[in-house]
Amino acid sequence: MMLQIPALDTERLILRGPREEDFEAVLAFQASPRTEFIGGPSTDRWQAWRGFLAQFGHWALRGYGFFTCELRATGQVVGRVGVINHEMWPEPELGWHLFDGFEGKGYATEAAFAARNWAFQEHGLGPLVSHLHPDNTASIALAERLGATFEREADLLGEHHLIYRHPRPEAA
Repeated sequence: MMLQIPALDTERLILRGPREEDFEAVLAFQASPRTEFIGGPSTDRWQAWRGFLAQFGHWALRGYGFFTCELRATGQVVGRVGVINHEMWPEPELGWHLFDGFEGKGYATEAAFAARNWAFQEHGLGPLVSHLHPDNTASIALAERLGATFEREADLLGEHHLIYRHPRPEAA
């Protein structure tokens, strides 16, 4: 079975489906302190591989998931962004993972706007939420740049989170 994952173009990025050659970048991300608020870091290659494969499964089951974000100019993988709705999630979530060395350049904002608009236009998803750890000030700031506002506090997978609600794309 071949998945048909769309590609989205932004000014500087291509958002595309994951490829096997992306795994080493994902593995490095999983082992980095950047995963502090999403269950990491972890150097367990098997755990990282299972998480990587879950991206494909999410696309197959839901028709949406995390896009791999690559720089249009160089092809470098800078992170992942997209919409997830795991079995235990109360509703679809817009999420982002920016890989080390690519922060502070606006890539996550650019990619998240594109993914959010695509999810609304193609799947009618929204207004979406983002589950953010209270200490993750960088992601909170990004959610606010995207026009999201604090809605409530909640627990997810035994962790305390802040729920930020994104506006409908036409309102942003």
